[in-house]
Amino acid sequence: MFEYLLPTKYWILIGPLFTLVLTFICLLKLSRKLPSDGGRAFAVDGASAKGKPTSAGIIFISCMFIGLVLFTKCTWQYALMYLIALTAAICGFLDDRNPWSATKKGLTDVFISLAGGVLASFIFPRTVDIFILKLTFTIPQPLYIFLASCLVWLSINFTNASDGVDGLCGNLSMISTTTFLVMTILTNRMSMMNEVMIYLMVVLVAYLWFNCHPSTMLMGDSGSQAIGVLLAFFAMASGNPFGYILICLPMILDGGSSLFKLLVCRVTKKKFMSKIRTPLHDHCRKEWNWANQKVTERFTVLHLMLEGAYLVALYVALL
Repeated sequence: MFEYLLPTKYWILIGPLFTLVLTFICLLKLSRKLPSDGGRAFAVDGASAKGKPTSAGIIFISCMFIGLVLFTKCTWQYALMYLIALTAAICGFLDDRNPWSATKKGLTDVFISLAGGVLASFIFPRTVDIFILKLTFTIPQPLYIFLASCLVWLSINFTNASDGVDGLCGNLSMISTTTFLVMTILTNRMSMMNEVMIYLMVVLVAYLWFNCHPSTMLMGDSGSQAIGVLLAFFAMASGNPFGYILICLPMILDGGSSLFKLLVCRVTKKKFMSKIRTPLHDHCRKEWNWANQKVTERFTVLHLMLEGAYLVALYVALL
């Protein structure tokens, strides 16, 4: 909206700064109106979250989209993308306020994933470049829709399951988003998605101010689900959706371990990984006696090392 009033170079700074301040103020003033966390019955130290304001994601995701609409050139395609991510946030908020049944939650995730997959097939490149392997191929649209929908669904659930320790999901999401941003710059795949990445990092900075240990508020499903949708979109916009595997690997291993364990147990009707607690951050806290801060710090350091190695390998491959 406002991007037409001044040269673009001014909005590169003004827009994110405005969004940062707006998010911080809204989180500070509106947190009392958020639902209270009920504590996770089967999570390690789940009772410590009981009573804290949760679903802060509905606030910072809304502030992010306000900033994007006001200070960037929002096309109808990107407006639809924002709507899908915001729908995920709203559904997460409703679930946080009054827990949904597993069936209702699962069907909602499938609907959001299908909508995301269809939209992605029209606005993101279907010619995939795996830069490190110097491999390029085009995915037919029907197959792309299926794979993109799967990616969105998996990303929602990976991100959601990794949100269990103060600062963990926020830190990992910020690192992954930064890596996607750097990757698109290195590969000359810059688009409006780069602005979305910047604005997501800005609102996460504001949120992490309140979520660092000991946290005073939680992002809840409204935050983790919307972030999951956006991370999947970032991967597809980069032209290398398979890069999601490496760029979001800590969240895949952490949150994906729960999905994998549950799937195998239900299919085989036998116990599987019975000695490993999932998500893995719960295993680290219960079996290895890691404090919450240690879990967040070590997962963050490992993620930074992985992303650094990936970007170095990508840079060398592009030479």
